[in-house]
Amino acid sequence: MREVHVVGAGGARVTEQGGPNSASPSSWREALFLAHRVGGHRWAALVMVALALGAALADTLSVGMAVMLLFALLGQSDRIAEGGGILARAHSALEGVFGSDPILIAGVFFALILFSAMLVYTYQVMTATMMNHVAQRMRDMVHAQYVTVAYRHLQRREHGELIHTLATETWTVSDAFYHFARIGVNICAVAIFGIGLFVLSWVVGLTALVCAVAVFATLRLLSLPVRKLGRETLAANQILAERMLVSLHGMRTLRVFAQEDYLLRVFGAASSKVRRLAVRTERIKALIGPLGEVGSLGTLIVIALVAGRAGVDVPTIIAGVLLLFRLQPHLREIETSRVALAGISASLRSVREALDEDLPRAAEGGTEFPGLMDELRFEGVSFSHDPRRGRSIEDVSFIIRRGETTALAGPSGSGKTTILNLILRLYDPDSGRITVDGVDLHCYRRESWLSRVAIAGQDVDLIEGTVAQNLRLGAHDVAVEEVRRVCDLVEILHDIEALPDGFDTRIGAAGSSFSGGQRQRIGLARALLRDPEMLILDEAMSAIEPAREDRIRRRIAEAMAGRTVLVVSHRADPALASETTIEIAGGHALTRGQGAAR
Repeated sequence: MREVHVVGAGGARVTEQGGPNSASPSSWREALFLAHRVGGHRWAALVMVALALGAALADTLSVGMAVMLLFALLGQSDRIAEGGGILARAHSALEGVFGSDPILIAGVFFALILFSAMLVYTYQVMTATMMNHVAQRMRDMVHAQYVTVAYRHLQRREHGELIHTLATETWTVSDAFYHFARIGVNICAVAIFGIGLFVLSWVVGLTALVCAVAVFATLRLLSLPVRKLGRETLAANQILAERMLVSLHGMRTLRVFAQEDYLLRVFGAASSKVRRLAVRTERIKALIGPLGEVGSLGTLIVIALVAGRAGVDVPTIIAGVLLLFRLQPHLREIETSRVALAGISASLRSVREALDEDLPRAAEGGTEFPGLMDELRFEGVSFSHDPRRGRSIEDVSFIIRRGETTALAGPSGSGKTTILNLILRLYDPDSGRITVDGVDLHCYRRESWLSRVAIAGQDVDLIEGTVAQNLRLGAHDVAVEEVRRVCDLVEILHDIEALPDGFDTRIGAAGSSFSGGQRQRIGLARALLRDPEMLILDEAMSAIEPAREDRIRRRIAEAMAGRTVLVVSHRADPALASETTIEIAGGHALTRGQGAAR
């Protein structure tokens, strides 16, 4: 047993246990587990098996018809009757119905071929449909797993690892289901053809079985290094994803420091490793076809020699050889899919672990928030992101009252963001409690509480979509007139109307076409359109020029008259005109003004 740890640029870590030949739990168990989690494919699988059996049976019968047609065209149908066995009996039955006319025999032959082709087409369409459905379901399930996880836990996860699992490995798993389906279908075909060989002649069937086992054992050895390479490729792809995130998120910094060459070198090294592993894997896979062809030709020669020496008649030998020709592609497909699965086993395990991981969920109350909040109170609240690093905030107590503007001030790292995240229910306190009008905050449904709270921050995230969709985030039913009024209030209306399509202009590249001040004004408008009972301004106007900031601040104060405003800043600012100032330092709170906890 060995344990390999691969650590990417952003700390993404992949752990693989076992030697190069191990896969514990097995790919089959992983796939069965995932199939059960996805659900809804049991009947589809049964139908596919029935179609595969029907197609193989039609193919087997068509082989017999082909031999009969051949000897009929040669005028030697008597040789089939003389040979005895199942072929002679089938020929006699057919002759009793259609006579010995080659045209009628050819008609039956082509009818069987057409019927088999229709069945094959049907199960191939079903396989492709199932594969794409599995891919969608896996993406949705993995995404839902992390969307609903407690926010503090999500912050500890490497985003590159999550993106790789969501975007790449879920699709790889769907590919695994495709290979499993192909294996099942081809096993059905091999079973029918194999039975057909023994029905024709036990000598032919037994010889074919011995040769097939020898060829299969040889090809089986090829999958052993592929499994190891599959695990190594998974780790390398995760590192590559991390490098990509570093490139995208740190592009500005790296360019400012003239580190483009370093960026290219680091990413190129990761990309090169993925390429080398992929090439090595494909080299091994490429051996399967040639070796399979050699094994097939050798099998045919051995069968002809053994059956001839055993006194098997020529029509039966020809029928057996034709059956083997039809059987061999199915054997190769089984082995090709099995080798592919050996390389996918790590992805199967990764997706299963993502779905099966016991992640902490965000606490969710069952009571609807009634609104009309008089006060929000922190009572001895403590919270730690990481217990090993001490408390982020400790024994914090203060009151935020309705109708007042409260300032939350403190330097970076003092705990302001932690307090905001607690108010927004992204975190729950480790100790102490947060109450709204005397009721513990976590008793309320998070969605219900957040529908009455809005935040505008320093960094405004713009989602994929139009400007209007970004403004109406969480307030989809707001009338156009209200959207225009609020945009005018925060002085962003003129900027939006100057865009090529106005409010219908699509935002791309995370809103990079907007300046920092424009993004903040969009964020302010987005928050105000929710018509909140509590508005949080987290350095929300830091990129807006002072004169415009003063105007917007006065207008917001008028719009929020009688409601609660929480203004977050690095220092207490007299210009905020706050009734209460809560100063945060070292995770502790000092309250000045009306909001001192009583």
